[in-house]
Amino acid sequence: MSLKKPRKNIYKILDSASHMKGILNAVNEGVITFNSKLRIVMINRYALNLWGYSRDQILGETIVNLLSKPYSDIIKKYSKRNILSDKLNSLNKNLEIYGVRQNKEKFPVSLNFVENKIENEIYYTVAITDLTSLVRNKNIQNCILKISNSVRVSTNIKELYKDIFENLSILIPTENFTISLLVEDSYIEEYNYTTKKEVESKRKKVKSNIIEPLLKSHESLNYNQEEIEYLKEKNKLNKTFKTPKSYIASPLIISENIIGAISIKSFDNNNLYGDEHLTILKFISDQIAMAIDKVKSVEEMHYLAYYNKMTRLPNRTLFNDRANIAFTNAKRTNDKYVILFLDLDEFKIVNDTMGHSAGDELLKIISKRIVKSVRKGDTISHWGGDEFTILAKIESTNDNKLLCERILNNIKEKIIINRKRVNCTVSIGGAIFPNDGENIDDLIQKADMAMYVSKTLGKDKYTLYDDEVNKKMKEKINLEIEVRKKLDQIKKS
Repeated sequence: MSLKKPRKNIYKILDSASHMKGILNAVNEGVITFNSKLRIVMINRYALNLWGYSRDQILGETIVNLLSKPYSDIIKKYSKRNILSDKLNSLNKNLEIYGVRQNKEKFPVSLNFVENKIENEIYYTVAITDLTSLVRNKNIQNCILKISNSVRVSTNIKELYKDIFENLSILIPTENFTISLLVEDSYIEEYNYTTKKEVESKRKKVKSNIIEPLLKSHESLNYNQEEIEYLKEKNKLNKTFKTPKSYIASPLIISENIIGAISIKSFDNNNLYGDEHLTILKFISDQIAMAIDKVKSVEEMHYLAYYNKMTRLPNRTLFNDRANIAFTNAKRTNDKYVILFLDLDEFKIVNDTMGHSAGDELLKIISKRIVKSVRKGDTISHWGGDEFTILAKIESTNDNKLLCERILNNIKEKIIINRKRVNCTVSIGGAIFPNDGENIDDLIQKADMAMYVSKTLGKDKYTLYDDEVNKKMKEKINLEIEVRKKLDQIKKS
């Protein structure tokens, strides 16, 4: 701003009783006096600090340069019509008013005007109240309220994260926003959002991640550009991490257990974070942690209704639903499907000799190998124990043959659990829709019968249901009946 000295004698103004009354009414607040031409003739220290100017910079400048539009334009408009005194205070009640600091930063204010007439010239004294804290507290409350509301309406975790990002941006300049959740001891799942787009989640190692110290200490982080570069130089931070100008992060804690972190980074020198921003982030991080925990719990409950908790594969309920949908569509399109029933051959031996944890690890390995064997669009289900089912669309029985051979070969590959080699094979039975039936329960039963035949033939084989399978199963049932009768006779004798 250029320096312009006020034309009127400031001491005459200060001697005015009415003017002194206006100053007294604005104790501990910003006080500015300007004339009818809107030029500032007096400003107190509080106001200078509030706007970030020196006294020499501000005296003689117009009051409109300190206020944002549209309020500054309205002041100019009414001053030209000589009705400013009638309008200023009413405007203050009806408009959101923002001061504009020397660095162009805006901040909310409340203005209260007093009109004085000295030596036939009108002066206006304005008392300024900084509403930043009040507005911030109100915004924080609104943010927490909106996040709480998001918990009620959000159907998935990504939707919740998007709502958090949008609400947090009201409180803190947020270019890049990340929620990092611990998924294993040494891994985190990162969900990134920017002002331009949502980025898909990524799994990353905790080691040399920027939030590694936070996860260990449960303490918040506040880094500037130089501090981040220093961490890179000392190999404490992955060198591929793009260095921001400013970075803050706060832990997400539930019942004293850390579940992850929320972080914000800025690449703009005009948006550098300070303790004030970190305080806000820390304050709302508790609410965010509770919101995330609640939505994830609901998601997990829904997930476990349709998926096996250990292998993360669809369970019997979801498998049957998908099969019924596929069969309904297939009746219109004349498509064929095969239902495969898989049973591990020596699972009980592994479980009994190496323990249940080894058995669980074996099931996880087998699950991954089955997934690797099928095509995209096929459904694999873990029914519990060592039983799996597959729903696959086929063109011919040769398609089924190739699929079963892939599964058998992949499962036979070397398996090491607890530094010991584990030999594992699988017996497979199959039934074809609509040839062997159009009902999922019938097809599962026939595939199970075919699987039993594979076991009687020496295991590590696949068998498709046919009349011969049906015959062998009847023979098995009759044999079991005869054995039971003989056992009953022995007991009676």
